[in-house]
Amino acid sequence: MAAGSVQVPSVNLEDIMGIYLPPMRRIGTDLSFLACPEDLDSSILSNIIKVSPIAQKIVYPLMTAVGNQVDNRGWIHLCTRDAAALHVTAFSVEGFVDVFLRRREQPSPTAMVHLQKGLVLLSERLAGDDEKLKTSDSSIGVVLKLATSAHFAGDLQAERQHMMGVRKMVDSRGGLDAFRNNSLLYEILRCDLVLAVASASKPIFFRQPLEPIPTYPVRLLPEFNGTAQTQDTLEVAGLIDASLAEAWSIMRRFGLLVNLGAQTQRLLPTKVINETMTSVLYRLLCVRYLPGSLDEGVRLVLLTYCYHGFLQWGDIKLPCPHLQNAFKEATRALQRSGEVSARFMLWMLMVGAVSIFDLQKDECLGATLRRHARSQQRSWTEVQGILKSFLWIPLLDEKRGRSIWDSLD
Repeated sequence: MAAGSVQVPSVNLEDIMGIYLPPMRRIGTDLSFLACPEDLDSSILSNIIKVSPIAQKIVYPLMTAVGNQVDNRGWIHLCTRDAAALHVTAFSVEGFVDVFLRRREQPSPTAMVHLQKGLVLLSERLAGDDEKLKTSDSSIGVVLKLATSAHFAGDLQAERQHMMGVRKMVDSRGGLDAFRNNSLLYEILRCDLVLAVASASKPIFFRQPLEPIPTYPVRLLPEFNGTAQTQDTLEVAGLIDASLAEAWSIMRRFGLLVNLGAQTQRLLPTKVINETMTSVLYRLLCVRYLPGSLDEGVRLVLLTYCYHGFLQWGDIKLPCPHLQNAFKEATRALQRSGEVSARFMLWMLMVGAVSIFDLQKDECLGATLRRHARSQQRSWTEVQGILKSFLWIPLLDEKRGRSIWDSLD
């Protein structure tokens, strides 16, 4: 395969339907080594195991493409011992299949039964006397899955309630430092970031003086990675706030590492991906600039770019009205100000198009992008050069970006 042509393996949601089993009472031979709780059909556990690898590609597209593969075997084995974890996971899987494959507006009664049972078991646990079990990895994991399901359903209020519960659990164990070597740490922070972006609110973690925002990965600092800048990125960095310019430069270097890994077929360490996600996104979420300013415009497009790369579920564009509205306002403000180049505006609009907007539904943004496309009269090859001179990961967006550009004719 030619260098630079690597693509994220496409995930057809119909692939899941081919392996998804309807609930049944017969135990599959491939599950003979697992002890399933008596009150749950063993085929549900089979579905979780079979759907999981495909779901990982959807939920973690960048991680599965260039990082170490997400290993959820520990959670699956936990489901064989923890009925609450199994029921809530079954609800998540059933709900995903119901909405995206069966095209139902709401999860099926089967999924809701699992949710009800899982909530009852979790409530009994939290009301019990076993203090250690209340804040165990298992209990936190169950609440995180509930938060993710609430986000998936667009219920930000329920999602926030779940994450506040996670915050209390984490605090009772001594804070985030207690999870330093725990794989659950980045799932906690990922869910926190997703909620903060979707609700345009401050994160639940790293908002207190005793919780300093994580430092940038050493590999992405200038003294270890060089400048890695182009004329386009240098022009932007020279116009914006110094701390914002640092985050901009970190993401530039991160993108180059991802692209190099794609070209050489070398895995990018999961640690670098997670540390970049948390260090950059928490900084972008914990700062605000004057509305309509260049700093705020760059913050919003960088936030959108990071949300798309680290948090978004592949091609699934869940509603994100707060970010969408702020992005469009920033676009209009920057166009009026004339502070940035036409190349920057083209890049900004393309970032919005591939990440949070559906141009068929958002005619305003589509019309703006179409005007820029016609005024610049560039081929897709030329557009690629512009995108890559700012922040762009072909591994994620080559196919999607080309499709959007071709549709503008």
